[in-house]
Amino acid sequence: MLKTILVSLLLLISGLSIAGECEDNFSKSGGMFKGGNFSSSVTVPNLSVKDGMGQMRGIMIREKMDVLTEDAESGTLLVEQRATGATRAIPTIIVISSEGTGAKVEMTVKTEKGMIAKAEDMKPYMCKLLAQVKGGKEGKLAGSKGSKTQNNTDTTNRDVFIFSREIANEARKNAVAVNARHKGRSYSLKGRIDYIQEDGEDYNVSFEIPEIHEMVLRPLPNEAQFRVGVACLFRPNQLAWVLTMRAKQSVTFTGTFYRYDDFKKMVWLENCKQVNKK
Repeated sequence: MLKTILVSLLLLISGLSIAGECEDNFSKSGGMFKGGNFSSSVTVPNLSVKDGMGQMRGIMIREKMDVLTEDAESGTLLVEQRATGATRAIPTIIVISSEGTGAKVEMTVKTEKGMIAKAEDMKPYMCKLLAQVKGGKEGKLAGSKGSKTQNNTDTTNRDVFIFSREIANEARKNAVAVNARHKGRSYSLKGRIDYIQEDGEDYNVSFEIPEIHEMVLRPLPNEAQFRVGVACLFRPNQLAWVLTMRAKQSVTFTGTFYRYDDFKKMVWLENCKQVNKK
């Protein structure tokens, strides 16, 4: 009993120590007009880079973030808070390096220009996350569990035109990031069918997306000046549904993000299904 109490007390003291270190190391640079960087770091004793990576993966996914890239050799993890209709995507970079018998965990949250974020809000948020990293046996178990955690699979509902413009504006900034950001995400898209055709063993059903010159509201100068097409790939077991589809028909399709082709300016969702109308 006494041993259990002592272990619990040591863990509490360790957690408080890490939280205090995080607050001391917190820094902010940049601002609303250039974009901001919020950074801090903690050193966790008896922790390997591998276990630290696993823990941070699990911690950030539990925070409803998506893992974009992960490099175990360099100890680098890039996660992103998913964009919504009201907020833009917010990336967080985590770097873990050996520090004696422990590991140093560095976190940087990056905000784009025009976004308002206060240091007094960011500091406790970041320190709460870093305080969850554990060392020793507990850290090994948490690292193993966290490394197996998968990205949030909630389905995002979108009008297909809005979705198309979101992808276009993301590709304008960095086309390489589009696939990293969206690959494997589940989407439910509503729009009208443009055409239906065979695509290998799949069936390609493309949505109607107007050309730039056909848009009622033209893109602003700081937005993408190109159109991104959107299509759904249906597997052979969905042929009965595909045969009932018609051009100009209003539909809602669900599927997972398969690929964005920047040369063709085209997005494909795979394993698509048609949502039944109630």
